[in-house]
Amino acid sequence: MTQNYIKENNLQTAMAEYQDNMGEERTLYDQYERELGTVTQVYNNTTGAGEQVYAVVKNPNEKADKVQEVTVLFRGSTGPDHFWEETADFWNDWAENDAVIAKRIMLQKDPSYQDKSTEQLKASARALKDIMEKYPNAKINVYGHSLGSMDAQYSMAALQADQVKRIQQAYIYNGPDIYRILSPEQRKVVDSIKTRIHNYADPDDPISMVGRDMVKGSIGSVGLVYYVDSTKEDFVNQHMTYGYQLDKNGKIKILSNTSTVIYNDYLLQMDNYTLLKEKLSEGGYTKEEQLFLDSEQAGIAAASISLMSTEGKSIIKSIRDEAVEDARKVFASRRQVPWGFILSPSEMENAYIEGGATYETTIGVIEKLLDPVVDKISQLEKDCIDLETQTKKGIQKKLETDKELAEKFRQWKKLT
Repeated sequence: MTQNYIKENNLQTAMAEYQDNMGEERTLYDQYERELGTVTQVYNNTTGAGEQVYAVVKNPNEKADKVQEVTVLFRGSTGPDHFWEETADFWNDWAENDAVIAKRIMLQKDPSYQDKSTEQLKASARALKDIMEKYPNAKINVYGHSLGSMDAQYSMAALQADQVKRIQQAYIYNGPDIYRILSPEQRKVVDSIKTRIHNYADPDDPISMVGRDMVKGSIGSVGLVYYVDSTKEDFVNQHMTYGYQLDKNGKIKILSNTSTVIYNDYLLQMDNYTLLKEKLSEGGYTKEEQLFLDSEQAGIAAASISLMSTEGKSIIKSIRDEAVEDARKVFASRRQVPWGFILSPSEMENAYIEGGATYETTIGVIEKLLDPVVDKISQLEKDCIDLETQTKKGIQKKLETDKELAEKFRQWKKLT
């Protein structure tokens, strides 16, 4: 019996790509009987490169130029358990693509100056373009897992600027990040829709961590990166997302750190700000509209800086506290008598002191080194919080004295 993935709609949609009999005219459901649509196009190893791409629409009887939304599924690697019945697929996926791309990513320490993809990635890109041509007025939702994630990343990067605007959202899971093997032009394309691409990686899955740096998070990656807070599974199940968990809000549980959550939130807010700016731009900005936009941008920046400073202080203080705790253990161990020694605990302690192991040289030296750093980052945090508070108060004071402006601010906020 097939094990169920967590009940999260986007993950369920992505993993539907692994269902059997994925032919045209098949009505597709997720594991919880939610209807996803009907498969209308199948690209299965069209040129021997091994790509498997599916187009899914809600109403297959609707004229192609009337279709408003298309879901595109990029299937991941054929599993080792299907080696004997799908040997060609297995070889194409693992030997010709997974291994080759992983090697290229790991050898490419800095972003490439040319396209270093494989034939399967290129075939997948052709499939996406073909789907977009068939449904010329449709918004496109992209999903992929594992190798399918890489196919999806490359396919979006290979679009033209006018085409990529039609990508409504993308959800990709446990695949290597291919950003550094894209050409400069392709990186610009995916960067232009960065906040629409949701790129999930499990730190306990070696495959999905290829090409990633947890410290950088979403920086220098395809889309917004989310590191999953997963449970421990065996190698295959970890990769197949069976370690994923849901948080209290029913969303995929992710790890929180400065490089991902706060940065991602900042990018999403700035994306909304850009859309708001476009909506107000018709006919040029009035002074009041410009004041509103300036206040929105200042608020976003101040809040993000404040959060980053708080998170930074938390990390540095944690490092300091751990170092002091380790030093305390060393300091306390001076009275421990090793087996076979005839000295008393006091004699052992005196011997250590004579050797220079004092409070000052163990705990004291750590406190002297790190406490000033904690004090500086604490002051920086206070300054950032004060800046955020002053920014909010300044805007609020202006609105309290101008009720008409305050009403306009409220109306403009509804545009986001």
